[in-house]
Amino acid sequence: MGKLNESLKIRGSRGLILSVGALGVMIALAVSQLMGTLWFQQAIAAGDGQRIRPDFMGRALRIQPFHSFYWFSIGREYQNQSTKSGLTLMERRRLLNKARIYLEKAISLEPSASLYHYHLGWVYGALGPHRPQLKTKTQRAFSRAISLNPTNADIRWGVANYYLGQYALFLKTDGATPSEAEADWVRRNVQRHFRAFLEIEPPQELNRVLDTSFAVTQRYDDLKGVIPDQAEYHLRLAQFLNQKGMWESAKKEFQIAISQDPINADVYHVYGSALFAHKDHEAALAVWKKAQEISLHNPRSYLALSNALWILNRKEESVAELERLVDIQSDETSYRLALAARLEGTGNGEKALEVYANALSKDPDNPEIYAHLARYWERQKNFSEAEAALVKAISLKPSAIIYRDRLAWLFFKQKRYSRAIQEWHDLLNQDPKSLRALKGIASSYEELGALDRALGYYREALSIRPGDHSIGHAIDRIEKKRNARPS
Repeated sequence: MGKLNESLKIRGSRGLILSVGALGVMIALAVSQLMGTLWFQQAIAAGDGQRIRPDFMGRALRIQPFHSFYWFSIGREYQNQSTKSGLTLMERRRLLNKARIYLEKAISLEPSASLYHYHLGWVYGALGPHRPQLKTKTQRAFSRAISLNPTNADIRWGVANYYLGQYALFLKTDGATPSEAEADWVRRNVQRHFRAFLEIEPPQELNRVLDTSFAVTQRYDDLKGVIPDQAEYHLRLAQFLNQKGMWESAKKEFQIAISQDPINADVYHVYGSALFAHKDHEAALAVWKKAQEISLHNPRSYLALSNALWILNRKEESVAELERLVDIQSDETSYRLALAARLEGTGNGEKALEVYANALSKDPDNPEIYAHLARYWERQKNFSEAEAALVKAISLKPSAIIYRDRLAWLFFKQKRYSRAIQEWHDLLNQDPKSLRALKGIASSYEELGALDRALGYYREALSIRPGDHSIGHAIDRIEKKRNARPS
């Protein structure tokens, strides 16, 4: 029994020693990691926010030599330093070689880190843009980065731009060369990686891709190759080509988009707008009509047709389109107001007034209807009705200073200058820096012959907008009037 107790004591002592030893190792590792982290943080803090200090990072590495991210960080810093301007070729190569060594070491410690392979690819590419062996290493590094992280948009974007740069070198070569097959291979890689980027990112990124590619290639076929084969992308490519003045190519893309999505009214609408801008008026009208058939309740095609027909001086047809729109969208006041304005334009003022009345019956507390009515009565030279309509608009929306400004100008046109000044002063109470009010008051005082007061308000307006030449000319005009007065 005594021997058993002694054996248990020995085993307990050994267990305690092992436990203490394990704890010591854990503490040592924790301290090592802490010290490495502190030196890493100091390396960042000692930099300028854009870079790190390699010498400080070296101390972190001596403490934690198997920390792959530390090797990567130093490699990236040398890579960044190699891009600074003013370096000689030898200095740049020296920095790139240092970057290569550190990045390769980081990869040996953590082979699955896609970012390490990606940056090593750029270092290889910078070291030997024309050396076949290094070009092969570059491409392998990029391929490895993508295989490890195929949905990383930044990596896809960078790789596509690398191949685009290589393609640019082939395009600058005069005449046929034995490298045409290689050039075609590089071009296909440009397109493949840009397409993959677009499949990761939203379609809004297409313009970024097209701008980047077009800056190098300037060619339609190359642009077409970078987009996924979907209607939305063909539509956006069509718009891009149209903006770049490549109309015939743009038409092809519009037609492809329509063939792929024949019931998308928005595609027809955009295509119609482009056709009309290129003076192909009848084709534009036909395309917008097709959009109407697809989407009867979409107001865009009705408005587009009405505006186009008005421009083409087919005014009755223009009015008819708006009448159809009002029937379909009977609760939308803005369409009724547009219809009333068109009717006035055709000389049918009475019918326009009926439309305004209908709009008020639908929406009696809408100040914008009264504002439009005021314009109507003003054009009819019925200033009392115009004034009443504007007063009503102001009562419904006192914060809308534009209504008060228009009421003041209505008084000004009637030579009721004192009343105009009063309205503009009320406006200034709401907006003390209103140029329209200050210039209106100045103009009113000028008409009343109160030149000193007019000059004061013009100068106040000029202090708000010093570069306004119209105010400067007004001040010169008044000063000449003052100088011309008899003493």
